[in-house]
Amino acid sequence: MPENTSTDTNQNTSYTVTLEEDGDECILPLPDELMDQLGWYDGDELEWIVNDDNTITIRKVPVDEVAPCP
Repeated sequence: MPENTSTDTNQNTSYTVTLEEDGDECILPLPDELMDQLGWYDGDELEWIVNDDNTITIRKVPVDEVAPCP
């Protein structure tokens, strides 16, 4: 078998979670394991991106891009 020479470090991992409702808001609970792997913490601002192939990318918004609270 040929050696893998890919420099792609992305991993595809699937989790199944149930959306929670809080009044008019929906909450997507992320597993602690995933949060730890990504270095995300409660209170981080995340961006939800729907890609052209209907997959979803979630990324942490860098601190310098976070809008100030009103």
